Amino acid sequence: MANAERTSSGSDIDEKKRKRKLSNRESARRSRLKKQKLMEDTIHEISSLERRIKENSERCRVVKQRLDSVESENAVLKSEKIWLSSYVSDLENMIATTSLTLTQNGGGGGGGDCGDDQNANAEIAVGDCRRRPWKLSCDSLQPIASFKT
Repeated sequence: MANAERTSSGSDIDEKKRKRKLSNRESARRSRLKKQKLMEDTIHEISSLERRIKENSERCRVVKQRLDSVESENAVLKSEKIWLSSYVSDLENMIATTSLTLTQNGGGGGGGDCGDDQNANAEIAVGDCRRRPWKLSCDSLQPIASFKT
């Protein structure tokens, strides 16, 4: 009887070992599947991030080109501003010199009414030059000096 119990007990142990091995195999299979899924997800995320990096690099390149263009345009505009400031200064000097000349000539002229008409016309011309210096109709206005920067 002891042998029968041992045999029965031995087959129970063998059955338990078999079930444990089966359970371990199933657990290992699930673990491999889980690892494989994690790997696939990681690869998918890597490819997605690489695509985003490429898109952002392209955007960055386009923005850099635009920045270079705007900086170049800004440099040209600054240069034009300096030139225009010098030009306006030269025009103001011409106007001041003409006004001074007209004032000096206007007081001592002996033409009576004719001298007054000439001074009035000259003042109108000077006023036009101040309002619209790009439309200089004053032939008598010559620059005193030209400054190059």
